[in-house]
Amino acid sequence: MNLIDIKILNTAIERLLNQALAEYDITYAQATVIGYLKSNSHKIICQKDIEINLGLSTPTVNSILKRMLEKGMVEITVQTDDKRFKAIRLTEKSEGLSAVTKEKISDIQQKLSKNISEDDIELFNSVIKQMINNINQG
Repeated sequence: MNLIDIKILNTAIERLLNQALAEYDITYAQATVIGYLKSNSHKIICQKDIEINLGLSTPTVNSILKRMLEKGMVEITVQTDDKRFKAIRLTEKSEGLSAVTKEKISDIQQKLSKNISEDDIELFNSVIKQMINNINQG
């Protein structure tokens, strides 16, 4: 395993995704937040949920949410029962972007998996998940 190759792959994927989403004035990081909020729209989501579930740091999520708020993509409301808790929801604008971003991400996933067998893709996904678990367990 070569960590440099993993970094190069990650950078290339982010570049492709950012290029594909630029016409919608959205970054891949913002698209992942939209996807997470959309798939959890039945729950009350706070910043910490985003940090934990997307594996991002507090400053990174602060920055992403700040830009999304400025662009009118999210609403952040203080909960009445706990003033420290701020619920984050998608706006109509980002609800509309949800399907587009999902499609763009799917297109790039197809491009990446071209000429790779389903078995190899499953193995790759399994190995990645195990590596993430290894990191999280210390």
